[in-house]
Amino acid sequence: MKSIIHVLSCGIKVAAGMLKYLFALGYARQKRGSARLAADLILALSAASLPAAAQEAPASLPVYEVIKTGATASEASALATRLGIHSKSLVLPGGAIAFVDPARYLSFSKLSEEEREKVRTSRLAGRAIEATRNKDGKRKITPAILNARALSEFKVVPEESVRAKAATALSEAGLMPEWGEISVGHHELSLYSKDGEKSIIQNNLPIDTEVAYKFTDPNGYPIYGPGAQAQITYDASGNVSRVLYAARKLKAGDRVQVIPPEEAEKQIAPLFAPKSTIKLRLVYFAPPLSNATDKPGVTTLIPWYAYYATMHITNPKTGAVSEVKSKIGFIPATHDPRFVPSVSVEASGRSQVHASATVRGGRPPYRYIWGGSNFAGSQNGESSITYTPQIRAAESLLRDPHFSLHREERLSVTVLDANGILVYATASVPVELTPVFPKSHGVSRPTYGSENPGDPLHWVPGEVAWNKEMGTPGGGATLSFDWPGDSAWPGDFIRPAPAATLVGTPWVFGDADFANWGVDTADIVLDNADGWSDGKAAMFPGAAATNYNSSNGATLSTPVSNTNVQIANQGYTVSYNGSWGPVGPNDTLEWLLLDDCDMLDPLDGSGLNVAQRWGPAFGGLHVLTGFASLDYGNGPFEGGVADNILGVNGATAQTIVQSWFNSAAANGAGTAAAMGPALEILPGIYICDSDDYFWGKGPVGPTLVPGSFPTGSIAYWYLTSTTPVQYLF
Repeated sequence: MKSIIHVLSCGIKVAAGMLKYLFALGYARQKRGSARLAADLILALSAASLPAAAQEAPASLPVYEVIKTGATASEASALATRLGIHSKSLVLPGGAIAFVDPARYLSFSKLSEEEREKVRTSRLAGRAIEATRNKDGKRKITPAILNARALSEFKVVPEESVRAKAATALSEAGLMPEWGEISVGHHELSLYSKDGEKSIIQNNLPIDTEVAYKFTDPNGYPIYGPGAQAQITYDASGNVSRVLYAARKLKAGDRVQVIPPEEAEKQIAPLFAPKSTIKLRLVYFAPPLSNATDKPGVTTLIPWYAYYATMHITNPKTGAVSEVKSKIGFIPATHDPRFVPSVSVEASGRSQVHASATVRGGRPPYRYIWGGSNFAGSQNGESSITYTPQIRAAESLLRDPHFSLHREERLSVTVLDANGILVYATASVPVELTPVFPKSHGVSRPTYGSENPGDPLHWVPGEVAWNKEMGTPGGGATLSFDWPGDSAWPGDFIRPAPAATLVGTPWVFGDADFANWGVDTADIVLDNADGWSDGKAAMFPGAAATNYNSSNGATLSTPVSNTNVQIANQGYTVSYNGSWGPVGPNDTLEWLLLDDCDMLDPLDGSGLNVAQRWGPAFGGLHVLTGFASLDYGNGPFEGGVADNILGVNGATAQTIVQSWFNSAAANGAGTAAAMGPALEILPGIYICDSDDYFWGKGPVGPTLVPGSFPTGSIAYWYLTSTTPVQYLF
């Protein structure tokens, strides 16, 4: 009986969805007979996708041949004309159209010149500016202005208006997205009091209106990824502030056998802790338009399984259980060697690791991305690699009788073929690790860092893309640290006591500002890991790669003032109040980027908002970015953020917040979010860092240390989005 009810329920849902579709096409406006309408509905239902539960295991699915990629120069120019933007502002990597107006995209409110003069002469603003370490000799410290009074009267362009304008512009330019369904959302702003108890402006205040297309093939499967995007953002005045067009025209070709879900789950399960629950969905993944290693670029799209895993981590001190989800991942849903390469890896080691990969099938040439204990080896892009295995070490750790430099080194290789098909293999070899000790460096030059506790089993392409792009020659940033695997610790986010020292157990009690070890020792840091609304996954010395994001790994969770660091079955109570920010001798962190699921959700499971959860950690940190959803990021997203920040590889320099949101939307990475402190310097007028560029790329705001100002003058702004750029789960 339950099964019958389920089928009926699913059928009703499909019918309701198709009725909505038919009415949207204008069927309801035509005076047809009921029989004709019923016939139309039956035909539509026969071609429609079944619910996910009913379509999990088709025997085969078509491969789609690419018959057109992106836009031509004339089409891009035509679209620019219809949107009222200059065609010279467009960037066309691989046929994509990309435009950002830094003055309009994600802009809050403006001040009159009289009000701006009052800001310039404000004692509080002057105090904050004078206390800021400026790494850009060409520019003065310049705060962004948040006018709470003006925001209370803020109005955005109506959704129906931009829906029609965007569709008309794309259609007249010959770029109406194939198999695309239009949706509309907003970027939304909130402003919380310091303790998070009070909302200073209307919560979730829309500041713009955004059109985005969701793509679905004729069989009902999502076409998803960087190469299936069409987005236009309108500011409150109706001007276009951002455009992205990165789509393909497709036609069905050969069919391929689909891997059963049970087999796919067995392939994914070893990446996660035992008893993890894996959620699967069949999709067509669309790589970036400029993905291919040779011309003519990507020629086919194949079916993939999108997935994420859910784990449960128990707090050993309180017994509380946290549900932790992984980032979204993708594996090919077929083994057909015409389209999917297979890879095997051979490795040997001791003081040096030697590894080589053999690839068959798919479409050459291939790109190789290696993961292991030494990041320097992962960038060569070749089929073989030699590197020195290493471990982050302190003298106290080396004296520990339970710690050994002799261990099994886990390494991985990710292979990307010319069609953007990604496959993966791992190997383990016995090694003798070389200890890596801290290196003190000055704080005068702009630096970057990254935390990668999932390496080498998870998210290695994201690590490599971030580090490679941020290190672009001439880009303006120098690597401070890159911690992979069991060298990425909870303590990296915690300031030790006393500050700038190496305590006995730094992986627990903190090294955030010690030499070049923790997050406070670089200007901008990417945390490339898994997370949840009040915590994140980490690792600890000697932990096996398979312990990551499990009860046998390490986690760092809020509340900040009474935090639990969990390492295997041991819990520790620590505090990282005021840990994040450039205020000490080694401290230089202005921007912390959390490439982790859900860490900037509006509320956590206990009902705490972002200001209550994360605000206490701000010790001068300018901006914290993250996601208010599951996220997908495994290379194009992280590399795109870096390119946007530095203005390299075809991108124009954008603010930190713009760079994060822009790349998240462009890659379907997830619901981007950001927050930061604001200081009230006049009634209803706040200064903040929401418009910060990276050093040398544009204006940077003042360092606002919440504890240095009257409590009532500090607030936290929070920006997120309702646009469904991640619509798989």
